Amino acid sequence: MRIIIDHLLTSFYEIINAGIINLHNKNIAPHVICQGGKETRLRRCVLAEQQRFVNRLVNLMKAVQRESGNRRKKIERLQSLLGEMEVGKSNFVNFDPIPLPLDPELNIDSIKPEKTTLFKSALMPAKLVFCTVDREEYLVIFKHGDDLRQDQLILQIISLMDKLLRKENLDLKLTPYRVLASSTKHGFMQYVESVSVAEVLATEGSIQNFFRKHAPNEKGPHGISPDVMDTYVKSCAGYCVITYILGVGDRHLDNLLLTKTGKLFHIDFGYILGRDPKPLPPPMKLSREMVEAMGGTQSEQYQEFRKQCYTAFLHLRRYANLILNLFSLMVDANIPDIALEPDKTVKKVQDKFRLDLSDEEAVLYMQNLIDDSVGALFAAVVEQIHKFAQVGLLRLLLHHGMSGDKMKCGSFQSHLISSHLISHTHDLSLPLPLCWLSTLST
Repeated sequence: MRIIIDHLLTSFYEIINAGIINLHNKNIAPHVICQGGKETRLRRCVLAEQQRFVNRLVNLMKAVQRESGNRRKKIERLQSLLGEMEVGKSNFVNFDPIPLPLDPELNIDSIKPEKTTLFKSALMPAKLVFCTVDREEYLVIFKHGDDLRQDQLILQIISLMDKLLRKENLDLKLTPYRVLASSTKHGFMQYVESVSVAEVLATEGSIQNFFRKHAPNEKGPHGISPDVMDTYVKSCAGYCVITYILGVGDRHLDNLLLTKTGKLFHIDFGYILGRDPKPLPPPMKLSREMVEAMGGTQSEQYQEFRKQCYTAFLHLRRYANLILNLFSLMVDANIPDIALEPDKTVKKVQDKFRLDLSDEEAVLYMQNLIDDSVGALFAAVVEQIHKFAQVGLLRLLLHHGMSGDKMKCGSFQSHLISSHLISHTHDLSLPLPLCWLSTLST
């Protein structure tokens, strides 16, 4: 029970932003916060300073977004604004230490302008390098112009599931990175050094080649460090089961990331509870390339992957009531995909647990899900369409037309593919990680 209580306790900064306490409410906030004495008043000052810091970052991002020119010019503008040091004015290069809103246990006192950059995306999120009072670097992505609450919710649930599995002595090498929606329009996320699976395949040819490059071991499986392969297998299993339970949609190789240590993890949770912009999505994201990295369906590593999936599913089923109760608390939180059908939210998650089955039946059910996902040929076709979109070939395909025969599928599926193409022509940029949540008032 203690592990659950610890997880549900959020930082005071998050509570402020969740609207539970409003510093600007003259009737409530001063009375509630100030009556606690000197220490509480000091805490209020720290919270106010954090809010001012976030406001300055927002104004900074607005100025950069208004800048005309290409991405390089915008990066130069961002670095220039961060490096400004005017006497008597606050600056980003050297300021009084404050707790980092994303991780209040860390105190930061500067941002390194020369290491700051912008990602290739319509909103161009900024990668900021904070410097702690201990002179350590902490990398953060700050995004302005997007609502990260749904992503934050899913990451909080993943973090909870990770703790529950660890409690059962099952470490699936998950990556529940920190993210904080500081409002409905901007937020922070912890930057994790990683590469998308799509980029790995484009540059290295295969996931195994990527691992052999960064963690070679002649005596290991497929010439790869045993620890790295073990981490990859476990993280694949963990995210396959968790994203299945949460109904995470729009899965493609650009929002699956890999670290050099073997961790695979998912980003970008804009579609949950079964919603998906792609037609006929598989039950879980398990592509041919991911399985080949384990050595194929006949390999020892693939069999271990399946066992880890069964074990994780059985353990999480035992905590189904806790997870369902947490989702029930979010019904009125204005989370996009929950708000669509709030009365069906809990039922959608409950159905994924298949609580009507015995443990033995649940294992057989998971076996079938894995087999269906690995054999999802239509999902592979859609993945290729996504690749075309990413490299700018999408409009060319639409211009020349695409028949069912060319796609080697039925007319109905061809129609679905065409619809998918049209719905994605507006966004040819690489997707970026968003994440985490708070029930912010809108």
